[in-house]
Amino acid sequence: MQEGRAYERLEALERTTERHGALIMELTRRMEAVEDMRSDLHRVEQAIVRLEGRLETLMARTSTWQTLVWAILGLLLGGVIAAGFELFKRG
Repeated sequence: MQEGRAYERLEALERTTERHGALIMELTRRMEAVEDMRSDLHRVEQAIVRLEGRLETLMARTSTWQTLVWAILGLLLGGVIAAGFELFKRG
């Protein structure tokens, strides 16, 4: 009888060891996935920094273009007003 009980306990121990091995493998896989996620997040952060730089450059260019357009419009409007006064003086 005791041999049978020892055999049952040994089988239960083997099953437990197999379950523990499977759990360890799963935890290892998940830890590797977390490490991959950390690498991915680092790449995303780098991409965001590059995008921020590009946006700052684009905003600076837009500001420059706005300044130029307003200056040109100001000159044109000033010319139209000056021409109008010139015509008014002659008339």
